[in-house]
Amino acid sequence: MDSNQVREFFERVAGEWDQMHQSFYDETVVDALAERAQLTEASTVVDVGTGTGFVAGGLAPRVRRVIGVDSSPAMLAVARDNLTGLGIGNVELTEAPVDALPLKDRSADAAVANMVLHHAPDPAAMIAEMARVVRPGGTVVISDCVEHDHEWMRTQQADRWLGFSAETIAELFERAGLTDHGYAELGTT
Repeated sequence: MDSNQVREFFERVAGEWDQMHQSFYDETVVDALAERAQLTEASTVVDVGTGTGFVAGGLAPRVRRVIGVDSSPAMLAVARDNLTGLGIGNVELTEAPVDALPLKDRSADAAVANMVLHHAPDPAAMIAEMARVVRPGGTVVISDCVEHDHEWMRTQQADRWLGFSAETIAELFERAGLTDHGYAELGTT
């Protein structure tokens, strides 16, 4: 599956995604991302692959600013509606690929991505971009699928990768120059 096919999938399911994702994760992932990213009220955080704004909306009350980046205009339209409905005004949404973030080097305190890496055309490039935009001492946090063999997810969920092992994540973080990385299983199997 190429990048256009992944984008087309999310364009097609944007209006249904908030319902669809409930079988994979819930709001506890926002708490986990916030805790691991060590966010404060002064933080600027980038939500890579923001989708419908689920994570951005959950982080917004905890930080100064959230920048949500996604390559799907339909998902960003849903995110705008969701965030407006919640009365959230400190989230800026922008359209861009996850491996070409439209941000200056070292412009954020943290970069987070929830269930995005397995859709990325090049996971190493995505993590490198997240590392690029984070200030020294900042944090990159990713929540994603543990390595699995559910081949059907490639066609039904537009997955490019079937999850990631702890070793693969460690290697990707090291290649991006990130230190003090860890790996924890947060969800259900």
